[in-house]
Amino acid sequence: MGTSTARRSPATAVWRFAKGAATRYLAPEGSGPAAAREVVRRYVAALEETQVSQGQDLLAGFRLTRKAAQYLGEFGDTAAASGLTAALKTWGLAEAALFSPDAAILGLTAAWVGEEGGLEAAVARSALASGLDRIIAGNPAGAADFDGASLVRSFLARALFQRLVLDLGESLEAAAPDWATYRQALTGLEQALLTAAAGASAEPPPAGQWGGLAGWIYITKIMEHITQVSDPLVPGKPRS
Repeated sequence: MGTSTARRSPATAVWRFAKGAATRYLAPEGSGPAAAREVVRRYVAALEETQVSQGQDLLAGFRLTRKAAQYLGEFGDTAAASGLTAALKTWGLAEAALFSPDAAILGLTAAWVGEEGGLEAAVARSALASGLDRIIAGNPAGAADFDGASLVRSFLARALFQRLVLDLGESLEAAAPDWATYRQALTGLEQALLTAAAGASAEPPPAGQWGGLAGWIYITKIMEHITQVSDPLVPGKPRS
């Protein structure tokens, strides 16, 4: 199936449960919504174990992602209120978008994530680019039919999805009989996270306040909702 996108994840019991769930998910009888949710549950438990071993909580591993989401939320609200061109102009990228949507997307991701290195920064850039491409490349000068909150929810879900694929991709690829099945499985996992993000009940901050405490609290609540899962089959204390 080509070069694996996986990186070597830890080999603890909880990570083995996550990899096992990924393998079962690709079985003919396992590739449904419930199986996708199990993979996500097991993965979040494993990711949390790793963060705790480093003396941090789960969301500490997404601090840079949440900061980028604040910029994205403000950008989305500006675009919804005044149009995409106005939102791009705020970052000096309105003209760039007309000639090269990719340049505008790269400009935004660079401004919002900075020159940070490491896995989280790489995933944040990729997830941002994926969402912005749907907006800027599709309609570089038109009115926006979205808002900051919807963009933020999708971005946070896709960031976690991309982390999952990097950590469990080897198990998923090994179990997939062909490329089409593998891609379908990834779509199911992404949709499970997007559905979780859409179901979060939290009030987004008013326009102009995404960069402050209100924006940070909202984004944290969405991230908590996406990751707030427990599985009694996973060793350890379920999260409350």
